[in-house]
Amino acid sequence: MPDYGWLFDPKRCIECKACEAACKQWNGVSTGSGIHYRRVHNFVHGVFPRVRANALSMACNHCIEATCVKVCPTRAVWRRADGIVLVQEEKCVGCGLCVKFCPYEAPQVDQARRKMEKCTMCADRIDAGLQPACASVCPTHALQWGRWDEISHQGAAQVEDFSTPVLTKPAIRFVTEPWTPS
Repeated sequence: MPDYGWLFDPKRCIECKACEAACKQWNGVSTGSGIHYRRVHNFVHGVFPRVRANALSMACNHCIEATCVKVCPTRAVWRRADGIVLVQEEKCVGCGLCVKFCPYEAPQVDQARRKMEKCTMCADRIDAGLQPACASVCPTHALQWGRWDEISHQGAAQVEDFSTPVLTKPAIRFVTEPWTPS
């Protein structure tokens, strides 16, 4: 069981992408590389005049049954005791199996370096008693992070446009009840 997880409220997300920027800055991900540890997706449904949009801030969900860990032939992808899924770059051969088997598009291969990269849940920040960079800057608190035992029973395991959680058991939950400003 993971120690930590994400809680996301799609109704609060204003698609400002502050989470993306904070992630890139903290983790030193170069702009223009095509690598995004966290991405804000906007899904549009319907036909005018009945159009609706759904925003999702997505990163590695540090799944309980992580397929990236299971399919890695060199065991470069591994899980810490607290449930955080990490990559040992020196073991990664850039084969891309993790990319093919992750239903959330979290692993990405840096083609120039032939190494896989993905969200680390800012493990270094967690180890220092801080929360992940992305969650710390969300201006509307749409993206939150915390202890999995406090989050796992909240909201729903799946929302529209999110892959089925049945096989991987991701450490993310979605607020689904109507939001009232605090």
